[in-house]
Formats: sequence, C-alpha cells, structure tokens
Amino acid sequence: MSMTIFILLFSVGFLALLGVLLQQKKIRDVVFATLVALLVVFDFALLSLDKIYLLHQEQDSQYEQTLLDYDSQIAQQVATYQQLTQIQLDMTLQMLAQSNPLENEASIQQKLKWRDDIQQQLTGINFDATAIEQVKIKIDQLAHQYLMENLNQQLRQSIGHRNYSEFVRSRPRSQWTDELFVKEVEAFLNKGKLMEPDIKFALTRVREFDQSGVLMQRPQ
Repeated sequence: MSMTIFILLFSVGFLALLGVLLQQKKIRDVVFATLVALLVVFDFALLSLDKIYLLHQEQDSQYEQTLLDYDSQIAQQVATYQQLTQIQLDMTLQMLAQSNPLENEASIQQKLKWRDDIQQQLTGINFDATAIEQVKIKIDQLAHQYLMENLNQQLRQSIGHRNYSEFVRSRPRSQWTDELFVKEVEAFLNKGKLMEPDIKFALTRVREFDQSGVLMQRPQ
C-alpha cells in the first residue's frame, strides 16, 4: 500500500510540475502530452510490479484467503489509478484544446501521432474503452477545426471577402454545420466557376479526415 501512495503522490506532483511548465511555455503542448502518456505507462508498470512483489511474500497457510484479500486491494488500487489516469488525460486534452495561434501543419501531425500512441498504450493496459475513444474524438476535433479554419482562410484569399460574405449570408448562422458548409461551398464554387485546385484539395482533405481520421498529405 505504501508503494501505491508513493506512486500516487509522485504522479500528482509530476503532473502539477508539467502543468506549470506548460503554462509558463517552458515546454510545448505536444511534449506535455508525451510525458503524460509515459507517466500513465509508468504508473501501471509499477502497480504490476508491486502486485508481483507482494504475492511472493504470501507463503503461509492462509495463502488463498490472503490472495483474495489482496486481489480486492489491487482492484481498489486499479480503480484509483484509472481515476488518476483519467484526470491526467482530461488535463492533457484540455491543455491541447486551448486556442493556439501558432497551430500549424506540423503541430497537428504531432497531436495525431500522440493520439495514436496513447490509444495503443491505453489499450495495452486494458484501460476503459470509452475513455480511449474520447481521446480520439477530442484530438480529431482539434484537427478538424484546424482544417476548417485553413479552408475558410483559403476561401477568403481565393474568392475575395465579398463573394465569401455572400455565400456565408446565404443561410442563417444557426443553420450552418461544418458538413453542410463543405457541401454547399463546393456547389457554390462550381456554379460560379470559382473552384481552384488548392480549394478543391482543402475540401477533399476535410472529408477524408472526417471519414478516416488520417490527414492527407499536401501534394508536392
């Protein structure tokens, strides 16, 4: 149990330190996310070693009952670690979701790589499937938002503010969804013969990512 307390205190302290460094911009958000992922694996590895060590200490006649009691204790510890890991994940995703004016292609690619890595690690330790899916959903939302912002910027530069405003005002703001926007703007550009290769690629890129979760590479 002392090992459990040590790991818990260490993890909380280390996570707090990383949070301070991130707020002070001493480390980048992707570095923060990677270190949190390593901390998750570290916690569960130590928990497993702690269980193995204590099992080797139980050699008396009450071994079976002791084992049952210990398994109950381990179940409580695992629940505690899952709660801690969930807090770590929530904090990491919250940090990553903060508006970043320096967001670019490379940083989005790094976040998607972190998404894949942390999903694999959490699956390997039988973490809650719903929580794992939430990681994918939230990181995908970040990437989708980046692609939509990039598309809108390209549209304003390509067709001009007047044409862009005309299109946007064609529906009440409350009716627009990203999916509808992509569909309608493609029809608008084709009808007005305003479609350009870069815009067409940006539209395709949004659709492809929403379907597959994979970011299409820009043509060389």
